[in-house]
Amino acid sequence: MAEDGSQALEQFCLLAKSAKGRAVVGIIQQTLSSKRIYVFGELLAMPSVQALRGTEHAPHLDLLEIFAFGTYGDYRAKGDAMPPLTPAQLTKLRQLSLVSLARESAVVAYATMQEELAVDNVRDLEDAIIETIYAGLLSGKMDQMSAEFRVAKAAGRDVKLDTVGDLAAKLEAWAATAGQLSAELEENKASAKAMRDQRKDEQLALDGKIEDAKKGLKGEDLHGGAYDGMDVDRPKRRGKRTRMPFGK
Repeated sequence: MAEDGSQALEQFCLLAKSAKGRAVVGIIQQTLSSKRIYVFGELLAMPSVQALRGTEHAPHLDLLEIFAFGTYGDYRAKGDAMPPLTPAQLTKLRQLSLVSLARESAVVAYATMQEELAVDNVRDLEDAIIETIYAGLLSGKMDQMSAEFRVAKAAGRDVKLDTVGDLAAKLEAWAATAGQLSAELEENKASAKAMRDQRKDEQLALDGKIEDAKKGLKGEDLHGGAYDGMDVDRPKRRGKRTRMPFGK
């Protein structure tokens, strides 16, 4: 699905190279309605698309930016300044909004998702979650008893250029932490190996002492006068006496 979406986006970008004004708006609308495209950074960076800024078609550029970086809540916050959404676009923007929530927290409350998606009942919310899962954007488990969604995985979204620096800093911090953890793990492995070797040596020494003790006990049995199966303290039995017949 990701490969198909990439190819479809590439086709729209090729069309946008030579388009202007209203033709670019049409390309944006088709892109936002496509069921295969969920990232928009490449189209957003096109000069012909950026040329819409400051013109009568600027709201369509704003709409494309919301699909790339924002949520349905951002769209609603702009009110009548935004172009109306088609049913397909509304579904997609709600799906992308769920992805954003899932990337922020491993457990998302139903109430939070309902507020972001502007849905009144749990059934509509769960239908939206299921659609997002089927689209390959999200995976996890719905917990109806706790009224929350437990996130297993969420797709990536476009990144704003002005946040790349912060993202790079976070990655560097993560790499430093990972390096430190790796060093600590190596130290723990070396310490654990040393402990195992010490215990092994101690066990071998103990086994040697036990073996020596066994040999000592066998030596006492052989030279101490104790013989198996014989009672040396019991007096010798008297020989049998021949009984004489009575009357003799």
